[in-house]
Amino acid sequence: MSTERSGPAAPVARLARGLHTVLVFVNSWVERVFLTIATLLFAIFIFSIIYQVFARSIMSWSVRWTDEIALMCFIWSIFLGAAVALRRGMHYVIDVLPAGMVTPTNVLRLFGTLACIPLIYVMIYYGQIFADLGWRQRSVAMQWPLFYIRVSMPIAGAAMALFLIEVIIEDVHRLLTGRPAPVQMEDL
Repeated sequence: MSTERSGPAAPVARLARGLHTVLVFVNSWVERVFLTIATLLFAIFIFSIIYQVFARSIMSWSVRWTDEIALMCFIWSIFLGAAVALRRGMHYVIDVLPAGMVTPTNVLRLFGTLACIPLIYVMIYYGQIFADLGWRQRSVAMQWPLFYIRVSMPIAGAAMALFLIEVIIEDVHRLLTGRPAPVQMEDL
C-alpha cells in the first residue's frame, strides 16, 4: 500500500517534502560550519587563556590582548553553539507530563518552539542595532571595532530562525501524526 497522496493535494505535498528536504540539507551544512567555527574559536579561547597564565605567572609579562581574544572567541562560540543547540533540541527542557501523554506533550513542545520566535526576533533586529553601535566603539587593547564581537548575536539569530523553521515543521508533523518526540541521549 502506498503512502503517497492522490488527488489535488498530491503536488503540494510533494513540493512541501521537497522544500523540507532542501531545508534540512541547508541547515545541516550551516550546523557543520557553525560547529567547526565554534570548535576552532573555543580552542583559540583555551590557548589564549593558557598563554596568559603562562605569561603572567612564569614570565611576569602583562599581555593585554589575550583577554580580548578570549572574550571574542568565547562570545562567538556561545552564540554559534546556542543556534546549533536550538536545532538539536538540546536546550533545557522540563518534562511536566508523563511519557504516555503524547499529544499534550507534542502541543507543549510546539508551544515552546513557537515561543522562541520573539526571542529570535530580538536577537536579529536589536542585535543588529547593538552590533552597529560597535563601529563607534573600540576594544581597549587591540583597538578593534566592537562590531566584530557583537555581530555574533544577529548572525546566530538568523541561523536560529532558519533552524526554527525546520523544528516547527517537525513539531507540527509530530503533532499531526501522533508520534512521540525523539528521546535524547541525555534523557537516558
